[in-house]
Amino acid sequence: MNSTESTNAACLRELVQESCPVHLLRHSGCGDEVLRRWSERHRVWHGPEHLRSLLADFADVPAGDERNTLRLAALYHDAIYNPLRADNEEASAALLLWHAADRTNRIVQRAAEIIVASKWNKLPDDALTWRFWEADCKPLATDYPLASRVAYERAIFREYQWASWTTYREKRAEFLRDWSNKFSQQREGVEICLGLLEGLSPRVAVYPGSFNPFHRGHLSILRQAERVFDKVIIGVAVNRQKSGAVDTLEARRAELQARLCFHEVAGVPGLLTDFVEQFPLQLSVVRGVRDGTDLEAELRYARFPGELRPETNVVWIGCEAEWQHLGSSAIRELESIAIGSGSRYVPDTAGVYGLVGDGH
Repeated sequence: MNSTESTNAACLRELVQESCPVHLLRHSGCGDEVLRRWSERHRVWHGPEHLRSLLADFADVPAGDERNTLRLAALYHDAIYNPLRADNEEASAALLLWHAADRTNRIVQRAAEIIVASKWNKLPDDALTWRFWEADCKPLATDYPLASRVAYERAIFREYQWASWTTYREKRAEFLRDWSNKFSQQREGVEICLGLLEGLSPRVAVYPGSFNPFHRGHLSILRQAERVFDKVIIGVAVNRQKSGAVDTLEARRAELQARLCFHEVAGVPGLLTDFVEQFPLQLSVVRGVRDGTDLEAELRYARFPGELRPETNVVWIGCEAEWQHLGSSAIRELESIAIGSGSRYVPDTAGVYGLVGDGH
């Protein structure tokens, strides 16, 4: 965690501590768990800023049951968030009931009802849920500031980067049109979002490698690349000098896709420049370097994409010092000597995304 992330985490912790009606929960550790969940790495829109915005919207509600209900609903409504699942609201409501000191308490019950309703399949039918709907769905409102709406659409794209660009545009437009039909009062805001989607031109890169295995050095490069690009595709390539490498490409791609479930993992069976050429957006190539020796080799490598496809953009990113000694070959050698000895260098899904507990 860098210094900016540490500062943001401290600010979010303070906000949660101020806003959480702890007397309704079993113990203070419940609030800490919710905080960790909101800070998971795969969240972009459904993350700390969205929580801050919701709690700010409810700051003017007079102290009492209504404010406690809205705050509790805000804290838990996306506590469990997995864009690959359709039951996040039900799971988040169940988490609240599990954390509650008394699950029959009316405030807890109402907050859980609001959380389940926040699937927003229909307009709210009571004033309190309506208040939550207005705050939660603010980015689709007609009067939402354009700059904020642009940031919202970009954040949603980043959150669904596991989907291909073509699939994302199709499904996002489908969602927006369906929303417009259900909530006519936000039709104008939705039309603006559709226009932004049509004109969206995200910064996308491919990070190619054999990734056998994908280790913490690779993860360091990926995270740094994501500070520059809106989406980074992991491109699993083949080392044709190894017997059977081509035959195992799809198996390795599928294995890595299961581990990096919130990223798009693509197979690159041929020339990388062909993959870049066929992509529907301008695509940069990310290459990771550990030291000066790596950089010299990468500078030589870069001549090939430059000659095969002169407009190919190659970006070099240095691995963080902590992981510069790592290499897939060294990890495989460790494993050949003692099974499990290299596992500390190979992050699982929870480690990649900082996932907390069940619900994913």
